[in-house]
Amino acid sequence: MSVIWGLLAALGALAFVLGVNSAEAARVWSIYLVNLVFWSGLAVTGPAIAGMMQLTEARWSPSVRRLALTTAGFLPAAFVLLLILFTGRVVLYPWVTQPIPVKAAWLNTPFFWLRTLGCAAALFGVAFVFVRTLLGDPIRPDDERERSRRNRLAVILLVLWVVTVSLWGFDLVMSLDPRWYSGLFGGYFVVSTLYTGFALLSILTVLANARGLATVPPAAVQDVAKLQFALSIMWMYFFWSQYLVIWYGNVPVETRFVVRRFLTQPWAVVSWVVLVVGWLIPFAYLLKRLTGRPPERHTPLVVVAVFGLVAIFLERIVVVFPSVTPEAGFALGWRDVLITAGFFGLFVLSRRWFFTRFRPVLNLPHPSH
Repeated sequence: MSVIWGLLAALGALAFVLGVNSAEAARVWSIYLVNLVFWSGLAVTGPAIAGMMQLTEARWSPSVRRLALTTAGFLPAAFVLLLILFTGRVVLYPWVTQPIPVKAAWLNTPFFWLRTLGCAAALFGVAFVFVRTLLGDPIRPDDERERSRRNRLAVILLVLWVVTVSLWGFDLVMSLDPRWYSGLFGGYFVVSTLYTGFALLSILTVLANARGLATVPPAAVQDVAKLQFALSIMWMYFFWSQYLVIWYGNVPVETRFVVRRFLTQPWAVVSWVVLVVGWLIPFAYLLKRLTGRPPERHTPLVVVAVFGLVAIFLERIVVVFPSVTPEAGFALGWRDVLITAGFFGLFVLSRRWFFTRFRPVLNLPHPSH
């Protein structure tokens, strides 16, 4: 299987290299950026979720915590991909060649990439230290010193995660259209990324159970579903809060961003698909699931988790593409599909590398609920 994933990653890389040297370079860089923030967000949010479980002393599923850590395998690749993004700065970011005086102190090439790469390096480094610590020897119940050390690491990790991911929203995405701004966009980006993290964790938990890698009881799977449900609501709350402020403010510099994506085709249709597939369907299913006894079959949970991931990926396209290539439509060509498949293949290969490098034991005993 690794050969197949490697071939997929190679085809995606080839499609990208050919694309950036073609007449559609702007579109190619757009799909590259969409994939970069999507898969890197998934990679770094896994350790962040484990950090949340560490600080809250969540003992309901040590196997789920270790599953969350496995996404860190993509972090080295994510940093290299961020470095590659630097070469596309002129195509993606208009302020590089046409500086905006009032924003020049923040949107200038040296400071922009210093904070982007510096924050990513700090976050990824702390994430790997945290991963290595949690996958080490289990701490004794009376070892308060080690527990405090792990808690401090979790706090540092979560602070860096919030700062870095929110800056990805502000810098890597919002500055594609430097004359538009939203003070809530960074927070929205963090919450939507966390939603994808819990959706992926639901899938990994069910698959690990099915493959015998872990024995996660139905009640623990239900807890993961509850967190996915909560984040779907929080994601929509942040979206509505941002939309409402822009709507009643009715400031042209803000409303034109929303009008282009919600009132013009083809983006209006895609936006409705994101709403229905990413929130309405998961909300309806999870609400029904969480009001009864935990079901033994988890296939519907995997389906709605996939819906959530696909919807956020489409949402990233809706946010990025009209800013970079406003004249282009939504239709994804073979090159876009191949680049996306390449990122997916690289993500899978990175998790496999993580398992061979760290050898996490997933099948741990679970405390009774």
